[in-house]
Amino acid sequence: MKQRLTFGTFSCSTHSRWRKVCIVSVSLLAGAAAAFLIGSPGTFLVPVFGLAAAAAFLVYPELALAAYVVVGDVKGNESVSSLVHGDLTLVVGAVLIAGIILNLLRGRLPLHPPPIYLLFAALITLMAASLTYTPAFDDGLDKFARFATVTGIVIVAPFFVLNTPAALKRFLTGFGIATFAICAWSLSELGGNQRLVSPSDNTIGLGHIACALFVLVWVGVICQYSFPRRVIAYPLLGIAILALIGSASRGSVIACALVVSVTIVANRWRLLDAACLGVIGAAAIPFLGIPGSSISYLASLVRSHSIGELLNFRSDLLAYGWRLIEAHPLFGAGLSGFRYFSPNPTLYKWPHNIFIGVACELGLPAALLVLAIFAGAVGEALKQLRNPLSPHVALSSVAAALLLVGVVNAINTGNINSDRSTWLFVSLVFAIGALRPHPHRASPILIRVPAEG
Repeated sequence: MKQRLTFGTFSCSTHSRWRKVCIVSVSLLAGAAAAFLIGSPGTFLVPVFGLAAAAAFLVYPELALAAYVVVGDVKGNESVSSLVHGDLTLVVGAVLIAGIILNLLRGRLPLHPPPIYLLFAALITLMAASLTYTPAFDDGLDKFARFATVTGIVIVAPFFVLNTPAALKRFLTGFGIATFAICAWSLSELGGNQRLVSPSDNTIGLGHIACALFVLVWVGVICQYSFPRRVIAYPLLGIAILALIGSASRGSVIACALVVSVTIVANRWRLLDAACLGVIGAAAIPFLGIPGSSISYLASLVRSHSIGELLNFRSDLLAYGWRLIEAHPLFGAGLSGFRYFSPNPTLYKWPHNIFIGVACELGLPAALLVLAIFAGAVGEALKQLRNPLSPHVALSSVAAALLLVGVVNAINTGNINSDRSTWLFVSLVFAIGALRPHPHRASPILIRVPAEG
């Protein structure tokens, strides 16, 4: 039987498009007018593109979420920070929140978070309670406030802005473009003596960005298309691999290797792509000007004779963290207690492991809460991948691979407030799980009725 759209649906769809066009147009005109009054060519482009980007973020807050995740890797650059008066993270976060509010006003209901998210409420409660006995109240309060607000946004926002498959795809596309731009920027330093860095002058941050780009292309493109078509994506993988090797971020290299290994086990045809990339890389790397310091540091992955030698100073951080846990097993030393009691606060800022960091500052019960959240995310990812009838199997595959990267980051470099992408990858899996169709919920997008006759 033929179906047709009702006139009301067509009218609402048309009005929605016109609203978006009007928002972008007004933003462009406002930016042009402001720049004309100021009269400087440089200040002409900044308001125009800035306001246009803000308008796009308001209409599509999932793009604002993508920018929010990577903003810390670019705002440390003076040329970027000078474009905005104020902290760029707070600016993008404010636009993201405004976009969420607009989504709610337009009737776009959020997804329902799973019951396991109540553990986040318990964790925040324990963090607040630790402020009563922390030896560094001001630092502890700052750490608590950052987790409850700046970090908390990436934990909660996916359920508000990634509430449709289309929004989720736009987010992944925007995230991929942002990571590609950062990786491409870092390659300008090829041929030098120092390891490649992100615009914020961070080697580990660049490694995380390059790893995310690699996973997006490898799992989202290479593992989804036929061989002739996926070869087109090889240059994107090349950019990610170059930035990854140049940053010499060992944890990110391990995470990428794990993702590739898992996908090859799942589908042995991926071995052909891995072999092709290996041959191309082996032939090209000597001519690309990768810093010798990067190669030397990565070589420690195979040259180290013990775990302690491999971890270097991080073994001291972990050992010190264990001593704090033994001294304060139940309630921990309080937020920021790790740095307060450390013999070298400049170096001993956190133990580079989220679970140990939470255990030594909030106690073992709090660490079990965090472990349960990660375990729940892993279980949800496996459940989605094992469901052959899942309508979002490709998205689930990408989210599962990103979660694997997040787990490695949490173990290797994680601080509870650092690398917001780790918490985002956890929420991403649960958000996709919440996208399952509900039989008692009518589609808010289209209303189809049988045609007459």
